[in-house]
Amino acid sequence: MSDSNAELVRRALDRFNESGAPAWDLYAPDLIFTTRGDLERTSSFHGHEGFSQALERFHEVWGPIRFEVVEIVGNDPLVALLRIDLQGRESGVPISVIEAWSVWFRDGKMSRIEQHATKPEALKAAGLQ
Repeated sequence: MSDSNAELVRRALDRFNESGAPAWDLYAPDLIFTTRGDLERTSSFHGHEGFSQALERFHEVWGPIRFEVVEIVGNDPLVALLRIDLQGRESGVPISVIEAWSVWFRDGKMSRIEQHATKPEALKAAGLQ
């Protein structure tokens, strides 16, 4: 089972890349999703409905989005270093950012996700550093 959580994250991001929507069966119903505090005030969203609201807010500013896993450290929790390719909704300008997510699991599903600007921040939050 050592690689199963990393594989779950990869599957979730692959399915998002394919459909533009979360693979809800891979997220706990009581998921807690916390945004980065360096871009705006930190916000936490609860459950599938909250995660949907976070995505709606995101899509108010950004158009198409694509995730690529750069590295995964740990298992539960784990830190996923991600390359995120975005496009401004109004400007159409493409950008690419690297972001680190701390991810916790319960019963084979992601139960908590925290966005961080850097890998060291995410490792510290996950207790892996």
